[in-house]
Amino acid sequence: MTIKNKLKLLLGTLFFFSIANIGFIYFLESRSENKLQWVIHTNEVMQTSGELLNAISDAETGQRGYFLTGQSYYLEPYFRSRDEIKSIWGELKSLTADNQQQQELLDELVEDIDSKLEDLATTISLYNEQPAEAIEMVRTNVGKKYMDDIRRNLSLFNSEERRLLEERKGDYREARAYITMMIVIETIVMLFLAFFTIVTVNRTLFNPLTKLMDATQKVEQGKRQDVVDYLPRDEIGYLMGRFYKMSESVHQRHSDLHTKAHTDELTGAYNRITLYTDIEEAITLSLLNDQVVALCFIDMDGFKDINDKLGHEYGDILLQTVAQRLKETVRNSDRVYRYGGDEFVVLLPKVRFQEDVSQIVGNIVKRIRAPITHKGQHIEVRFSIGVSIAPSDTTEPSTLVDNADKAMYRSKQAKQGKIELYSA
Repeated sequence: MTIKNKLKLLLGTLFFFSIANIGFIYFLESRSENKLQWVIHTNEVMQTSGELLNAISDAETGQRGYFLTGQSYYLEPYFRSRDEIKSIWGELKSLTADNQQQQELLDELVEDIDSKLEDLATTISLYNEQPAEAIEMVRTNVGKKYMDDIRRNLSLFNSEERRLLEERKGDYREARAYITMMIVIETIVMLFLAFFTIVTVNRTLFNPLTKLMDATQKVEQGKRQDVVDYLPRDEIGYLMGRFYKMSESVHQRHSDLHTKAHTDELTGAYNRITLYTDIEEAITLSLLNDQVVALCFIDMDGFKDINDKLGHEYGDILLQTVAQRLKETVRNSDRVYRYGGDEFVVLLPKVRFQEDVSQIVGNIVKRIRAPITHKGQHIEVRFSIGVSIAPSDTTEPSTLVDNADKAMYRSKQAKQGKIELYSA
């Protein structure tokens, strides 16, 4: 059988089994839902039964309260419950319409309920004219007998519902257990089919093709390839070996070009190509995280004099040393750029509070201020520094740089080497 036909057979089997599995699970879930609805229905019947008994008890409580106090407003529970009793009984009839035994019990129950309500109404009416006779009538315990019969019938009714509830709970648990068992079996079968399909397809087709495509794409993108642990000894293996060697060469050249394009050759600091993009990203993150961004503009004072008097070698040493000190001082998230001939920019993102900026910049200044000795020649490190803060000063990258530049010029005019914060 060809690879094409094998793939068709495997994928067709997997697809058919998946569709059949979905349909079967849907059928089982519908059956389980039906069992659950019966459990809910039985609980509703028992709850309604309790409401019926409470309503009858409330009617009797209203009668007793009226007899004890003689105050007519104590009859309020009686009148309210009297109107509710028949409605609740009718609801019970409707809920148990499918159970003939329960219907018969409810028919017997309604006779006792009618007798109880009639007894309550008679005693209340008699109490209005002859209280003593009404109380004597209550003492005959006729109403108690009716109430005992009601409780007995409701007890039988509830016993049957409890039996049905346990039976239906068992049916529901059985249905859920059956679903769980079928899901486990079908999952195992699906995993086996999927595993078998994946192994077959990978071994015969996709594995070598994937390696070849991945190698080709990486070469096109100038990315480094991972070392291949195993190469088949055929045409695919030959191509993969050649692609790997080609990608190593291309990636190394690409890496060198990227480094040269974004790094200052003299100092090793970043150049200004990505400065404004980096500032924009830092400001965006600061706004999301409720932080601030500080940008320091540093200009070396007396740099031209050093070049003129001592030579460009000493000027280069000064720039290289300052750049190295800056990179060693700042945090991993900070960046150092050589902005111009003797100018540096330090980007400080992720500063929690604006009040922390002065302390952070102060630490940087202390670290880079130490004198330099080169070939026995003592070189003072003097500079002016201006700082601008986002978002309080601005949220525009170019404006942030300009603000720091202006602050630096104020520091240069003061001729004290102090940190100058931008102020409008």
